[in-house]
Amino acid sequence: WEVLGPLAEDTPSAASLRTTLSVYFAHGESHLHTANHMNLHRNTVKYRINKALGDPVAAGRDKLDLALALQVCELLGRSVLRPAKSS
Repeated sequence: WEVLGPLAEDTPSAASLRTTLSVYFAHGESHLHTANHMNLHRNTVKYRINKALGDPVAAGRDKLDLALALQVCELLGRSVLRPAKSS
């Protein structure tokens, strides 16, 4: 939670951002390669990456820390995510 900030929330929106950011790191931080891999428009990928990294917590983290935290989320699933806030 400390590394990912709001990306660690158990919500569909945060899951989408985590997935996009993970694929982005796996493809050499290329918007185009990420878009091709995810079958999305490049601008959609760019928007999601900016939203994910625009958070002050995530933006201040080392990319390796973020990539490792994303892998932990992928491997361990919901058990390491912060429960969604009730409205």
